[in-house]
This record gives sequence, C-alpha cells and structure tokens, in this order.
Amino acid sequence: MENKYRQPLQTSRPYNVAHRGSNGEIPEETAAAYMRAIEEGADFIETDILASKDGALICFHDVTLDDTTDIEEHKEFADRKRTYDVQGVNTTGYFTVDFTLKELTSLRVKQRYSFRDQQFNGRFPIITFEEFISIALDATRVVGIYPEIKNPVLINQHVKWPGGKEI
Repeated sequence: MENKYRQPLQTSRPYNVAHRGSNGEIPEETAAAYMRAIEEGADFIETDILASKDGALICFHDVTLDDTTDIEEHKEFADRKRTYDVQGVNTTGYFTVDFTLKELTSLRVKQRYSFRDQQFNGRFPIITFEEFISIALDATRVVGIYPEIKNPVLINQHVKWPGGKEI
C-alpha cells in the first residue's frame, strides 16, 4: 500500500510498542508475533538484532539459541556448542554467530517461558531484519520499527563482514 493512503502515527497519546512482537501467545521475534502485534494495534514493533556467521542480520534476542529454539533437536549441530565471553561472563551454548543464515532459518522458535501459550512452539523460523522491515511496510497502516542491536562486540569478534565493516 502506498504511503499517501496511510495516516501518520498519532502523537497525542503514548505509543504502544510491541516488545518482541505479541509474544505472550506466539513465540517472540517471529513474523507471526509481529503481525499479531500489528493486528492488536501496536504503533511500533520492537526487535533485537543479531547476526549470523555469514553476516545476515536476524531478529533474535539472545546471543545463544538454547532457550528459544529447537537447536537441541538438531543433532547435526551438536558439535557447535561453544563458550564465549559475553559482556564479561563466560557463556556456553549455541551462538547465532556460529551458524549461517540458512542453518539458522532451519531452526524453529519456541516460547521462552513455560507459563506462556505453548501451542505455537516449533511452527515459526527465525526471520531476517529485512523480513521484519517488510512486515511493518506491508501493514495497512503506519507501523514504526524499533530495532535494538544486541552484543555488537561479540558479533564483531566472530562475524566476517563484507568489506571488513563492523556492526
């Protein structure tokens, strides 16, 4: 839809920011969670940005995949568990920076907390930042985006950026 048909965001009231999408029902940081948040009236959709080994920007909160994906079910990745210094803390797990975008999108996302709705676990893949932007642009009304880069030091230590650039 062209922007000339959309009304700007209202500034006379507080904004509704959907943190990681509508994640009480649908697993966080998924296309479905962002689309549901827009359906529910979010003014902004917030995402966390990390990177894959091959430099693709992904929407994902944790530097490790352990808590919110089915990584443990993928025996082909069993040898990828690592320990890295993450902001001064030795952290062990499966890190996004050790997987290509193709590998990351083969995983399925699950709820972080057991008290949240579990029925959508395993249904949705990790999405790219470009897909996230498209979700906002494809909305039938103006929806702002609120990106947050997570752990840029760790990312720059492990990702091979085109042209040697850094995040």
